[in-house]
Amino acid sequence: MNTFALIPFLTFAIVTSITPGPNNVSSMAFSMGMGYKKTLPYIGGITFGTFIVFIICAYLSLGLSTLVPEIINYLKYIGTAYILYLAYKTSKLNVDTETKQNIKARFADGAILQLVNPKAIFYGMTVYSTFFYSFLNNKLYMILSSFGLACFTFCIVSVWGLFGAALKKHLKDIRIKRVFIIIMVLGLLYAAIDILLK
Repeated sequence: MNTFALIPFLTFAIVTSITPGPNNVSSMAFSMGMGYKKTLPYIGGITFGTFIVFIICAYLSLGLSTLVPEIINYLKYIGTAYILYLAYKTSKLNVDTETKQNIKARFADGAILQLVNPKAIFYGMTVYSTFFYSFLNNKLYMILSSFGLACFTFCIVSVWGLFGAALKKHLKDIRIKRVFIIIMVLGLLYAAIDILLK
C-alpha cells in the first residue's frame, strides 16, 4: 500500500473504529461494572471475532462479493437480536462496587458479537474491496492484515474499556454510574435499531 492510500485507510479505520458501537459501548459498560481486567476475556473474544470476520471478508472480496448483500440480510436480524441481548445483560450490571457481580464478560460473548455484527462485515468488506484489494492474491498478506486489524480493534476497544474502568474507580456516586449504564444500554439499543433500518 502506497503512502497516498495509507492516509485515507487510516482515516477510515480510526473513524469507523473509535465511534460508539456495540463493541465499544458494551466493553465500556462491562469494565465500568466489573473492571478492565475481568472484561479482558470479552475484549479478547471481540478481537478473535474480528480476525475471523476479516479473513472471511477477504475471501468474499476475492470472488464471492455478490453473496454479501444476501448474507447481510440474515445477519442483520441475528446481529440485532444479539445486541439486544447484550443491552439486557448490560442493564443487569451492578454498579455497587461492594456487591459481588453476577454478570460475566465472556470470551464467547465477544466473539459471537463480532461474528453476527453486520457493521463489522461492512467494515471488512470495505477494507478488502478498496484499501487492501492488492492483498487478496497473497494469503500471507491477507492473514497478516486481518491480524493487524484485529490488534487495532483490541486497542480501540481497550481504550473504551479502560475509560469504563476509570469511571468505576473514580466515580463514587452509584446514581451517576447507573445513569452511565442507562446511557450505554440506550447506545446498544440505538445500534440495534440502526442495523435494522439499514
